[in-house]
Formats: sequence, C-alpha cells, structure tokens
Amino acid sequence: MKKYIFASLLLLLGLVGCKDGPDYNDAVFITGTLSSQNVRFLVDGESTMALTVSSSKKVDQNVTVKVAPDPSKLDEYNAKTGRNAILPPDDSYTLGGNEVTIEAGKSVSSQIKLSANSDKIQEGQAYCLPISITSVSGDGLEVKESVKTAYIVFTKVINIKAANLNKAGSFDIPGFAGENSPVRALSQMTLEMKIMPLSFGGISSLVGCEENFLFRFGDGAGNPDNKLQLAKASIGTATHPDKKDHYEAWAEQPFDTHVWHHFAAVYDGRYLRVYLDGEQIQFVETKNGGTINLSMAYDGHTWDDTFAIGRSVGHQRFFNGLVSECRVWNVARTQAQLQDGICYVDPTTPGLIAYWRFNGELQDDGTVLDETGHGYNAHPWGKITWADNQKCPF
Repeated sequence: MKKYIFASLLLLLGLVGCKDGPDYNDAVFITGTLSSQNVRFLVDGESTMALTVSSSKKVDQNVTVKVAPDPSKLDEYNAKTGRNAILPPDDSYTLGGNEVTIEAGKSVSSQIKLSANSDKIQEGQAYCLPISITSVSGDGLEVKESVKTAYIVFTKVINIKAANLNKAGSFDIPGFAGENSPVRALSQMTLEMKIMPLSFGGISSLVGCEENFLFRFGDGAGNPDNKLQLAKASIGTATHPDKKDHYEAWAEQPFDTHVWHHFAAVYDGRYLRVYLDGEQIQFVETKNGGTINLSMAYDGHTWDDTFAIGRSVGHQRFFNGLVSECRVWNVARTQAQLQDGICYVDPTTPGLIAYWRFNGELQDDGTVLDETGHGYNAHPWGKITWADNQKCPF
C-alpha cells in the first residue's frame, strides 16, 4: 500500500516580530521544524512523505535550497531524546533529489519525496534519518543552525492479530503466583499494555491484581465507565514491607471504542508515573518508597486473584475489547523506550520478566507464549476469539 504523508506547513505570522521570540527573519528551515525537529514517518509497505523548505518571508526572487542526509546529527538526536536510534539501512529509503526551489512571491518550496520500504526495516528498532539544509542561494537568505535539520523518525507499521476477550474471557499467569514469584517484591517496575475497547459497562479490569495494583475502567462509584484508572497502586514501605501506601491515578480524557491505546505504569523506587500513548498523565512521589507485589491480590484475600489479564475479583469484571502487547519489567522504562516499544520490543531486552503478544499463535496446550523464554505463559479462561488485520501503531 502506498501512502502519502505531507509535512505540515508552519505559518510564521505569530512568530516573526514577536518581541520575546527568536528572530527568524531572512532564514530558511525545513518546514515544520520550528515546532519540533522530530518528524514521524509511518512506513507501511512502500510509503512516501514529502519534505519542503520554508522561509520566514515571501521571497522576491527564486531561491534554491539544497538538502541532504546528515548522519553526523544522529548522536545529537539520541542525546536530545534519550533514544538509541540507528540510521535506516541504505537500501530501505530513497530521497528523490537534493534541491528545492522557493519561487518568487512564495515562502514554501517545491517538494522532495522521501520513500521507504517497511520490508527493509525491523519492528521494534528505532530509526532516525537526519536531513539538513546544506546551502541556500538567493534573496539574502541564510541557514540557521538551530533549524536546519529535520530528524525523520521511521516507524514500521505492522499487521497483527489480537485477542478479543468478548467480556467473557481472560488470561491467568500461574507462574506469577507463590512465594517464589518473580513479581512478588519489585523495587522497580514497568507494567504496560495495548488495548482496543469495544464497549464499556460497569468495572472492566485490564491487567494486574485486585486491590494491589490494577488497571481498569470504571470503579462502581459513579465515575465514568470509559475512563482508565490505576486502582490502588499499593507499595510496601522500604522499612516495613507489610505496611503499604496506596495511590490512584485517572486518565483525564475518556476512551473511545474501536481505538487502540497503550498505557503503562512505571515505578523507579521513588516515583510512580502513569503514561497514556507514550505521554505522561500522572506523576507521584511516593511517601516511603518500597516494593510492589504483582503476585496476588491484597494479603489474606481468599479469591483466586493472582495477576491476571482481562478480569479481577475471581473470574469477574471482564473487559470487552482487544488485547495486545502486554509486558512486565523489573526496571523503570523511560518515556522514549515506552514510545519506541508500543508495537514490539526485543524479548531479550534486559529487565523484561514476561512478554505476551496475543497474536493468535498458541502453544500445544493452548497457552499464549511468554516471548522472553522465562516460561510465564498466559493461560486462557472463558470465551476468547481472535481479531485479524489490526495495525500497529494505528
């Protein structure tokens, strides 16, 4: 499928001449880089985007601007973003020229097409192609160092299956139960998941342990059934592990049905952060630090309520929707790592305890494989079907 994604045109009427803002008069820049130098390029099969150059004024004569890939800027991008991006392979993309023209009376240039092939890039790998303005000729314009480069971030679009829980199914993780559970006392933790709600109603549990650390929709107390909640994040204090401090978080915006979202909780031993689609929505400094127990519901509970996906309070409070990409870590992932890993991560990544893709590939015993090889397979319960042709990161 061929797609055309055009770089946004940034008008400067509110910027040029502003007393407190930078002076971009008589300068050229790659269109869109005044708001952000990072330009997302979704690569789905054979895909194409258009790059243009803008000037801070309408030019009086034709202006020629040359651009070129600038690999020397990759380290700068990684330092700014905290990523470990690499250059896309040479055979994975084509830049259709190295020169554009801003015609007299205009402020935006002709286009250069950047094409890429998703078959040539790997899922889960961060790619960045810096493209810089190398020269400008005409009308007294100059190139400003701070805006001469666009960081084109390649994101591979993948087709996946997903588990449909049908408000009647769930997955249990028996390997997370017991005294020797790998998630019983986490001094650092990341819990992340990707879902698509199909309907809402009552409490819909997503992932975690009832009354201990649970993501869900609704709370049965009058709050909207389509708002994401981290319910009672219980953290045992560093000095008295059995004494717990409790925290809650809500997403500000309600969820829509038939839209994919990624959410995560990250705990670094002091701070608890909640992210939605890669953006931080909650930030809490814990009172005493301590550890998180994902092996069971609150101590002394008699329900069969160990860590589960799609249910809580025994086999109740089911989620009606699609589930994909659920992971548990014993490290605090960064925001950049969460954003880069929405669709996939390398199962051998350090700190990854368990990783379920829910892509319809079942083991002989009907379980969903723990991709890490640690053996924490997800065991299905109830009615579960599979949805084809889901795209990520859409």
